[in-house]
Amino acid sequence: MDYGDNLALGRFGEDFAASYLTSKHYQILKRNFRAKRYGEVDIIARSPDQKSLIFVEVKTRIGDEYGAPKEAVTFGKMRELKKMVDYYYLSNPKEIASPQIDVVTVTVESAGSLPILEHLENVTL
Repeated sequence: MDYGDNLALGRFGEDFAASYLTSKHYQILKRNFRAKRYGEVDIIARSPDQKSLIFVEVKTRIGDEYGAPKEAVTFGKMRELKKMVDYYYLSNPKEIASPQIDVVTVTVESAGSLPILEHLENVTL
């Protein structure tokens, strides 16, 4: 598969992560939720037990030449995600589920190979 550019690769990774989460009985509520001032959350999902609202950062890479995808989730990115969580709850005051930040990494080793997915739950730095 030719991923073309970083945007296409990122889109592929987000689609793959959303399919994975759905298969694990997460309910996808929003994709690419943006707040001009704070950034973007790739996926917002409700946990299978309905008790948590999961804010998912997806990182996709081809191989590990530039490091593992999870290494791209920096302190600054976590700070941005936490602001997005606050913004989401301010925008949705009736939401009572507990927030949680997860990271899903997708690594494509080579064209035609199955992607490797890692789901890191309740991430904090």
